[in-house]
Amino acid sequence: MYPILIVGIISALIILDRLYVLYLATTFNKTQILTEVRNAIYSGRLVVMGQTLIHQIIQTGFQAFERSHKDSEVQLAIDAAASKYFPIVEKRTGYLSMLANIATLLGLLGTISGLIVSFAGAATADPAEKATKLASGISEAMNCTAFGLTVAIPTLLCYAFLQGRTQKIIDDVNEVVLESMNFVITHREKLKSGKGEA
Repeated sequence: MYPILIVGIISALIILDRLYVLYLATTFNKTQILTEVRNAIYSGRLVVMGQTLIHQIIQTGFQAFERSHKDSEVQLAIDAAASKYFPIVEKRTGYLSMLANIATLLGLLGTISGLIVSFAGAATADPAEKATKLASGISEAMNCTAFGLTVAIPTLLCYAFLQGRTQKIIDDVNEVVLESMNFVITHREKLKSGKGEA
């Protein structure tokens, strides 16, 4: 049962880390960022303030647009920035599924090994002690299965929950970046001329 406990501790640490990253470190307001982008374009300056993941990707796209007005080069720069930052959102979550499977298998292994030991011990025990040894051994073996499932089920649920949150963040980032770049391209001539609306 100690290996299962170790798996449970590792899973808990990963879950806490992912909760912090996905709910605190990478949060952003889509409407607010799009407003910032529009204000930047209307003022004729391609700069967005902020240090969030999405601010950095948008700023990379803006810098690429200032260097070259080719849409393909802007898209390449955005893709490169996203490929750099998206792993921060995605990393370690996939391990939770594997750890849940390991906890289940360790519980099953503990059950089988416990049954083998209990039956082997009962075979050499006095007839009066056989029932007690069997009951004790089977109880211990079942505890391994129960403990393995106790670790595996919450870990698997957290994996599904965090995976959904990860995908939502990626989708939101893609949506905001796409809208921002479309807005830049729509106002291409205004930005080239350096004129903006107040």
